[in-house]
Amino acid sequence: MISMPNPSAVLPRATDSFEAWYDAKSEDEQLLIDEINDRISTGFDEEEYDQFIAKLADDIGVITADNLSDALFYQTDRYNAEEEFAEYIFTELSCKELPDEIQGCIDWQLVWDTAYRFDFSSFKFGDTTYFFHNNF
Repeated sequence: MISMPNPSAVLPRATDSFEAWYDAKSEDEQLLIDEINDRISTGFDEEEYDQFIAKLADDIGVITADNLSDALFYQTDRYNAEEEFAEYIFTELSCKELPDEIQGCIDWQLVWDTAYRFDFSSFKFGDTTYFFHNNF
């Protein structure tokens, strides 16, 4: 005989508080939360979403899902985030391959400081640094 679960038993749902928090948000805020969920690799709890949304608005000027979609460019959890980002921009997006003999000779922080920091903004949230295009 197969044992069936007790239909009258109420199981606590870990997502109830998140659902209530999400449902209390405006439609625009829900769209922004959905965009964050789709574009950011690590999930946030309710408080972290609120903090991240406030940081987006205060530091970057991102207030809508469309803004985030246009502005978010790159994210990394490396300690030398600006260097990694500068190397990524130069090699991947510029489609330029560096010769092996000079790969370790480039000061990517200097490249960030002189070439890319004017077009991009960044902030660190938790262990991750997020880069945003300034012209979104």
